[in-house]
Amino acid sequence: MNFNIRILDEKDLESYKSIRLELLTEAPENFGSSYEEESLFKDEQWLDRLCKPTAMTIGAFLDEKIIGICVILKNPRKKIKHVASLHSLYVKKKYRNQGIAKNLFVFSEKVLSAEGIKHLRLSVVTTNIAAYNLYRSLGFVTYGEEPKAINYDGVYFNLFLMNKDL
Repeated sequence: MNFNIRILDEKDLESYKSIRLELLTEAPENFGSSYEEESLFKDEQWLDRLCKPTAMTIGAFLDEKIIGICVILKNPRKKIKHVASLHSLYVKKKYRNQGIAKNLFVFSEKVLSAEGIKHLRLSVVTTNIAAYNLYRSLGFVTYGEEPKAINYDGVYFNLFLMNKDL
């Protein structure tokens, strides 16, 4: 499969909205946001997220259709500018286990390293073993666990807190 990876911009608004809402319906327990909240966003809110200077949204595309996404948030503060956070790594079910998530991360890592980012952090729901194993294979180390971080339909989910030095 020949897919390409690139940073999204305002021209990708509809693709971004589509995959973001999909991930919130396909795996609602894995993300802090909800479909109910984000489906009400106006285009201005989506564009603000997509074009924010402290955020970088990366997409994987196959035949010009988005099949995966990774969002990185960068710290604007001087003392912690060297630390970024990975959010919302997601690949459509049909395309999983084909190296797309790994390639999204590798692309992100190269861009962040070039920008002087030294540490990348993330959190992953403790029940999402596939994602946890992927992050470990990419060099992330678990440094803690946040109990009851997500409440989805009355069920609490813990988060593993992970870090990688770039």
